[in-house]
Amino acid sequence: MEEGFDSPPFLPTKDMITNTDLGIAITTGYGKLRLKTAPTLTPVSVAEAKTHLRIDSSFTADDTYIETLISVATLAAENYTNLAIMQQTWYLFIDSFPDYFNLLKGSLNDAEVNSINYSDQDNVNQTLHASNYFIDGNIKPARIYFAPDATIPSTYDKPNAVTVDFTLGYTAANQVPAPIKQAILLTIGRFYELRQDVVTGTIATVIPRTVEYLLNPYRVQG
Repeated sequence: MEEGFDSPPFLPTKDMITNTDLGIAITTGYGKLRLKTAPTLTPVSVAEAKTHLRIDSSFTADDTYIETLISVATLAAENYTNLAIMQQTWYLFIDSFPDYFNLLKGSLNDAEVNSINYSDQDNVNQTLHASNYFIDGNIKPARIYFAPDATIPSTYDKPNAVTVDFTLGYTAANQVPAPIKQAILLTIGRFYELRQDVVTGTIATVIPRTVEYLLNPYRVQG
């Protein structure tokens, strides 16, 4: 058995991926997240994956499958770490204005708040002016705090009265830390080698130990 891989291959389950499925909202803490815009970039390229898999660049029959494995392995890394690796945009829904906003997902670079909208006491949609808040990206996940002189408006009594639109994640693959990229490549290798979803006598949803070691320093609590 290969050193560092005495755990069975890691296969994502439905419970693990629902928080990043486009259009699916989940409840985490006092807020709910929904993916608005999925990443258009990947942390590793098909060429990098093929080099890791020792596949000759002239062999292209599996390229589409490798692209799928890159997406799945990236999603697995994001779910394990609670990071947004490549740039993506999210909605955070909250029933009323809190003392501060916990953006719930982590990022290794700065997050950007696009807007904060809310339903006022007359149930009319309003946009909170950016001068009323600031973001602290030093804490992971990032938080949004109200400015000292901000006037916090009252909201209509209904679910999801406040919506935060924010963007986070890297804008280029060369910005992604090498351990995260290596973890994704190792997961791709496992998926490429073992294509069945059940391994007799093992629990197939356990992440490989080596991938854990690589990703653990980047895990973020939501």
